[in-house]
Amino acid sequence: MKYYSQCKTYDLFDLRKSLSSLNKENRWVKLGDSLPWSEIEVAYNKRLSNTHYGAGNKPARMVVGALVIKHMEQLSDEKTIEMIQENPFMQYFVGLECFTEKPIFSPELFVSIRKRLDEKFFNALTKYLAIASGKTPKADHTDEEGHAHGGTLKIDATCCDSEMRYPTDSNLLEDGSRQIERVLQKLCGKIRKKMPKLRRAESRKAFLELVKKKRKSRHQIEKIKRIQLHCLEADLQTFMDFIGGLSTTVFSVLRKPDIKCIHSTVTMFQQQKEMFETGTRSCLDRIVSLFQPHIRPIVRGKAKANVEFGAKIGASIVEGYTYVDHLSWDAYNESRDLQLSIALYQERHGILPKEIQADKIYLNKENRILLKSLHIDCFNRPLGRPPKEENDRNLEAKKAAVGGRNEIEATFGTGKRVYGANNIRAKLADTADTWIGACFFSKNVMKFLRELLRHFLRKWLDFFKQALFMYRCGENCAVRPFLRLQMQIVI
Repeated sequence: MKYYSQCKTYDLFDLRKSLSSLNKENRWVKLGDSLPWSEIEVAYNKRLSNTHYGAGNKPARMVVGALVIKHMEQLSDEKTIEMIQENPFMQYFVGLECFTEKPIFSPELFVSIRKRLDEKFFNALTKYLAIASGKTPKADHTDEEGHAHGGTLKIDATCCDSEMRYPTDSNLLEDGSRQIERVLQKLCGKIRKKMPKLRRAESRKAFLELVKKKRKSRHQIEKIKRIQLHCLEADLQTFMDFIGGLSTTVFSVLRKPDIKCIHSTVTMFQQQKEMFETGTRSCLDRIVSLFQPHIRPIVRGKAKANVEFGAKIGASIVEGYTYVDHLSWDAYNESRDLQLSIALYQERHGILPKEIQADKIYLNKENRILLKSLHIDCFNRPLGRPPKEENDRNLEAKKAAVGGRNEIEATFGTGKRVYGANNIRAKLADTADTWIGACFFSKNVMKFLRELLRHFLRKWLDFFKQALFMYRCGENCAVRPFLRLQMQIVI
């Protein structure tokens, strides 16, 4: 006799009835029940302009929830919608009442969402998370001028790399030549005119001659670069002469990205020609990508790479939650962020920090004078030559400050490796700002979830301690009613 397994089959379409019966121990269900959605809804609606006209918008829980899922799971826009479409727990998290097989919205809507939001929006949401978890700094003393102080402010700066090809002069000139040909073909196709002759073939031949060589001498690179500059200059002149003879304006025929690409190509050509003629390798506001002209090379001097390409951010940590205080696509000295971070700390929490933990680049002479005038502690070594005999009363506090500042270094590593802050795939400057803010906000959401789990575990531990104490005292008759009451409180 043959035996068969007694496995039962379940109908997943029963989920269409309601999602309220899902397991409450799931992380998405816990986040959906615990995040301050009402405050998030108010902050999100302030970013919209459809108060008096326009179509209705998606709920903030659906939009922000989809962004959190995207960055927590390291998914693309299309994969994020597919994942929510298949997962009932994620559908509960974004605010759906019943399970549905339809996508919550089109993946292209993510672009509009990223244009609508920025890092300041996610800083406001992080503040709501800190308030909901009770992790806000409290005032513990008042200085001589009557200003309240409390909490520790940890600040540092890093670079969030964008997804782009490593820039070389030959590759940039090749991209410019290709874009001139593409835009001119598109323009001639729309106005139905014959395309003028370009020197694209000569430029392409010279470029391939260079890239096919395994080892390239400096003389060969300069020779090919001279040919590429000459061909691109001729093609740009041909393009300008062609659009100058048109009866219609180019702006009414070409799309905005095409015009932006032509403008970037012209600027890049001027920079490359100037550097070639002067024999230099750097210039002001150098373009390193025609498709992302806002990106600048940022010299960081790290062991992995001396130069990084992306946005430079100044971040601060307060009670474990990360805020993006300053975001810039140009290289700048992060010592200027100290005053800004103190002002934002006072604006968010209503008090001044008691202590600041920062790298030595922040503690120049001007910033030390500022901290002294605001009565803020900073246990770092003083400027100048160290003394021969170390008699420092604050030696232990200095060691603790150095160890405490490691938290923000770990935050940068986690944000880049786990949440994708080191691989920004948004191509526009404003959408990339939103991407960076969403990465660190997703990290803050996981911090909020850990605080939530720690809170429940603490409740259960107190409950079992009291039950064990009553059992040992011989109050067996009172244990059962007490257990029922405590179970109701914990649940």
